[in-house]
Amino acid sequence: MKKKLLTAALCLAVSLACSACGGNGADGTSAGKTDAAAEGASQAAGSNTVVVAMGSGFSTLDPGYVYEKYPPLIVNACYENLFKFYSNDSAPEPCLADTYEFSEDGLTLTVKLKQNVTFASGNPMTSADVLFSINRCKNLQGNPSFICDTIESMEAPDDYTVVFHLTQADSAILSKLTYSSTAVLDSAVVKEHGGTDAEDASSTDTAQSYLDTASAGSGMYVMTSYIPDQEVVLEKNPNYWGEATNVDKFIIKIQPDANTQMMTLSGGDIDVAMNMTDDTMSELEGAENISIINGATKTVGFVMMNMDEAYGGPVSNPQVQNAIRRALDYTGIQTICGSGTITPYDIIQVGFMGSKGERPADYTNLEEAKALLAEAGYPDGFDVDLTVTDLDMEGILLTDLAQKIKDDLSQVGINVNIVSQPWAAGYGDAYRDGTLGFTVMYWGTDYNDPNVQLEFLPGGVVGKRAGWSADMDPELAAMYEKTMSATDNDARIAVLEEIQDAMYEHGPFIMAAQAPSHIGYNTRLEGVAISDPYALDLTLIHVK
Repeated sequence: MKKKLLTAALCLAVSLACSACGGNGADGTSAGKTDAAAEGASQAAGSNTVVVAMGSGFSTLDPGYVYEKYPPLIVNACYENLFKFYSNDSAPEPCLADTYEFSEDGLTLTVKLKQNVTFASGNPMTSADVLFSINRCKNLQGNPSFICDTIESMEAPDDYTVVFHLTQADSAILSKLTYSSTAVLDSAVVKEHGGTDAEDASSTDTAQSYLDTASAGSGMYVMTSYIPDQEVVLEKNPNYWGEATNVDKFIIKIQPDANTQMMTLSGGDIDVAMNMTDDTMSELEGAENISIINGATKTVGFVMMNMDEAYGGPVSNPQVQNAIRRALDYTGIQTICGSGTITPYDIIQVGFMGSKGERPADYTNLEEAKALLAEAGYPDGFDVDLTVTDLDMEGILLTDLAQKIKDDLSQVGINVNIVSQPWAAGYGDAYRDGTLGFTVMYWGTDYNDPNVQLEFLPGGVVGKRAGWSADMDPELAAMYEKTMSATDNDARIAVLEEIQDAMYEHGPFIMAAQAPSHIGYNTRLEGVAISDPYALDLTLIHVK
């Protein structure tokens, strides 16, 4: 595969373009098809419609439930949060919040809200909307509800003050309040369509069907159309309270194939291609009116081996797990993923505070892998199913990673049978229910903070998906609380390093690749940049 070093400086240059408090909300409209022929000429002179092609693999756009890679792109454009990441390497900054203050013991966070903020419906935003939105996320008990676990309770002393009472000091709470699931919803509109923040919301809230076709926030755009697996249309919010960009409409094409994106970008049918590969990027080099970005992300591809023998079979054995670690060709995996790919030391990605860097390049050792298999009782290897789904990791198909893993493990006698299963046809449920035995998956950051990776610990959200409960390794599980309550960065870094050392050759996860992002875009735009929190921050994009 071709590997070329592309211009990293582009990413820095475009990231400086704009700093609006991006998001939106809408008293929505129903889903419907757009006239593709009419909108396809987005690059015509003077057109302020921008067409973006992105990957697939999500089933809802209700902020209370979203938990995949691409919905935050839409939620960030259609809602706003108390805090936001305005660039990939910054700390969370106030958005709907005006000021904030922690108590001395770190157990209370007091947030003063911006005044004169209105939702797309025209309703004013108040502290009641913040309480409703975050309590709804907690009580829906959806996949992202764990983000609110350290919020014990909230109160609103007045219309523009919210007080968070925490179960413990939480070093990542501001970062968590940037995530899509904690976006502030127009409570009046959501309630009108069956929404509730009551404790029994998981069984009584009926607003998801509405929020899958319309938005209910305060930001720059409103969702006017959503055709699952095809297209999302966002139009400028006429009641936006902030300073908007000059883009009037975004048409977001769900188009996961990199070659299709490359051809539609070069042909002028789209403006931004988000899922490019090394090969497709090389095809665009030197193309007129097209710029390319190749930069690191914090998205990681990992191998998961279920600790429950009923699902994992041989791969639940710790010695077999280490044999697989030793057998994987990490350099070859990096080649498949493309220029800029690295292999993190363990669960804390390079670029995060506390990361121990990369796994050594010479870690692969087939003879040691064979010896470990023999010690585990499999001197001649074994047969195993590897389940893989139809998703991509920054443009790299998980099926390609699965094939590489199959090839690598064949070198030590492990015969892998790849079983393909669409995300929407059962894989997603099986993955989250912890019933997959052996799989390759990816993890994008929910909130841009190393604490998000603690979910890979035993008893964590992802740990449980591998059948790894806290009682299987109570000492390692206890490091979760130790990290959360760290009172300063030095103490936090020390615990994060301890966790990485403990998991380097232990547990059901192997961090196989930290992926780069390859983005191509038309030079009529500015503000296009890689975003770990949002995939692409639409609120920063301008037409020149």
